[in-house]
Amino acid sequence: MSHKSYKIPASRLARVMEASRDRWKQRAAQKQRTIRSLRVNVRDLQASRDRWKYLARKAQAQLEQLSGPAAALPAQPRLGGPCLGGL
Repeated sequence: MSHKSYKIPASRLARVMEASRDRWKQRAAQKQRTIRSLRVNVRDLQASRDRWKYLARKAQAQLEQLSGPAAALPAQPRLGGPCLGGL
């Protein structure tokens, strides 16, 4: 392993390296906070999606249950005539 010689004093080099390390740590910590926030957001959206999907399927089943006997009923004539516009 070769030894590098720097033209600046070791104390200044240590401060520069420490500052660089601190910036790196801050960036890494910020990235971790962002990742955690996004994971929480995905979790919440997934739960919301699952809830709405459950409610939609429940409503669809209820609609099918209610429309089942109605399909057996004869069609009722529409009210109104030509002068009412077929209302």
